[in-house]
Amino acid sequence: MTRPDKNSARHWWIVTAINKMCQVLIPVFLLIAFCWILYDTGFNHFQTNDATVNYWLSLLLPGLVIMMGLRWLAGIFEKRKLRARLISLGLWLITICCYVVLLPLKRSMVQHDSNLYLLYKILLYTCISFVALAELSLIIRFSPRKAPNSALLFVASFALMVLLGTLLLSLPYATHRGLSLTDALFTSTSAVCVTGLAVTDTAREFTVFGQVILLLLIQAGGLGIMTFTGLLSYAITGSISFRNELAFRNMFLSNKLGNVMHLVSRIVLVTFFFEAIGAAGIYFTTGPELFERKLDKLFFSVFHSVSAFCNAGFSTYSNGLYHEGLRFNYSFQLLIALLIILGGLGFPITFNLFSYIRVKATNGWWRLQRRGKRIHIPRLININSRLALVTSFFLLVTGFIAYLAFEWRGTLQQHPSLWGKMVTAFFGSVTPRTAGFDTVNISGLNLSTVMIYLLLMWIGASPGSTGGGIKTTTFAVAVLNMTSVVRGKDRSEFFNTEISAPSVRRAFAIMLLSLLVIGIAVFLISIRDGDKGLIQIAFEAFSAFSTVGLTLGITPELSGLSKLVLVLTMFIGRVGTLTLIMAFVKQQQQLYYRYPKEDITF
Repeated sequence: MTRPDKNSARHWWIVTAINKMCQVLIPVFLLIAFCWILYDTGFNHFQTNDATVNYWLSLLLPGLVIMMGLRWLAGIFEKRKLRARLISLGLWLITICCYVVLLPLKRSMVQHDSNLYLLYKILLYTCISFVALAELSLIIRFSPRKAPNSALLFVASFALMVLLGTLLLSLPYATHRGLSLTDALFTSTSAVCVTGLAVTDTAREFTVFGQVILLLLIQAGGLGIMTFTGLLSYAITGSISFRNELAFRNMFLSNKLGNVMHLVSRIVLVTFFFEAIGAAGIYFTTGPELFERKLDKLFFSVFHSVSAFCNAGFSTYSNGLYHEGLRFNYSFQLLIALLIILGGLGFPITFNLFSYIRVKATNGWWRLQRRGKRIHIPRLININSRLALVTSFFLLVTGFIAYLAFEWRGTLQQHPSLWGKMVTAFFGSVTPRTAGFDTVNISGLNLSTVMIYLLLMWIGASPGSTGGGIKTTTFAVAVLNMTSVVRGKDRSEFFNTEISAPSVRRAFAIMLLSLLVIGIAVFLISIRDGDKGLIQIAFEAFSAFSTVGLTLGITPELSGLSKLVLVLTMFIGRVGTLTLIMAFVKQQQQLYYRYPKEDITF
């Protein structure tokens, strides 16, 4: 921002005063408008024309239009960046559109057509919510620079999402009969932490409004609210604060600061791309007999695509994918499994594979054209990608074979064809990897299969993904270190690369902390619900910590204390035990001393 010369000092102070006024009034107006939206959707019937709501919105929106217009004009006089002026102009135009959409609602011009009225309201509330989120991004962007470390910022963002979700799910029209505070907190935590454990029937208890809230919580929890607000902030201002950049680097495992926002943008685009493709595939692989309207089928497709890619495991059917119309739809199950694998693979690994395919395709094209040049990038597939891919492939194959062996005369008997058994076994190998969907009766699994599920749930997905667990690379590093110890080697190696000592220490710390958290959860749940059985309780604890969502059927029957224990377990499992500890423990700087070394007897 360039300050004018002394002859324009008066204009400068006028512009500054306008800016300060807009910075205060715009968030206040948007907050009030958002509260009225919550009232209309949560306490009032969404499809009725409430004159009070329309009256207050008709007063607030013109004020917003004036304030945002003044801010845009002030930006011109301050000579802000072109991007900032264009985004400010765009938000102003969206606000004007909101007021234009409100006019027929206020005058009841579309009341005779319920579908048109519903469309108008959805457009109005979506636009206002988008503008509010953009303004929230600006507040975060220009918040005080002296802030907690990036780990605490990451944990706090998830905690705020859980609390906001609890408030929204507690609204009267989110459910048919209302939720207790404990059940609302449990469901919100399960959605934000993309777990899938449920204490109520999502299909029967939640209204369409409540299911939309669940969908938004799953999407925000899968990517993180910091991703959306940080991306909007970057789009509006053209820059990002250093502390937020450090937080993004830790969230998405990036070693460089300069390309963090580029990485965040790619993550959001890739996520929406896969979810859109998945929703289209689900729409065409499900029959019309399952739905009353095409709109219901569309919502089902979008909900399950987002839930699958984010590894959430929520479904709009009471029996999940075990529903009669879905349990034998094998093409639908393969599509869901593919979305689960893509979401659990991890964004850094996905981008690494994209780079590998792009380089190979370019070199192949040049070879066909007989050009002499070629792209050569040493170690294009890095060690993290190799570890995650090899481990994921091994776990999928092992789980598939084990499921076929242990369930051939069990849950697979209801599938008469060999193809049906193969697809069901493959899906049964994919879903414990933090997904939580079930195409069979989980309570009917053999004990051997349950033990395999415990291992698969504990390992979980790959780092940098929407899934949970201790992560595939953690398990792989531990196995490599054990192999090195057995063979008498003083280092761990993989694909001609030595695993660093800090990585080995971190892997064993993560494994120990995970078992400690799960053990404490099992102990606390057994205090009030010991009659449920050790296997059932342990399965519940493993599922909660690894954000899987599978259950042997005891979740709705648990006491309030046990539900709160699972809430904490899900939250710790989602943010990570080490991340949670690092958020509150001061990190040591480099140590400039060493004590004498001694070998410990084991």
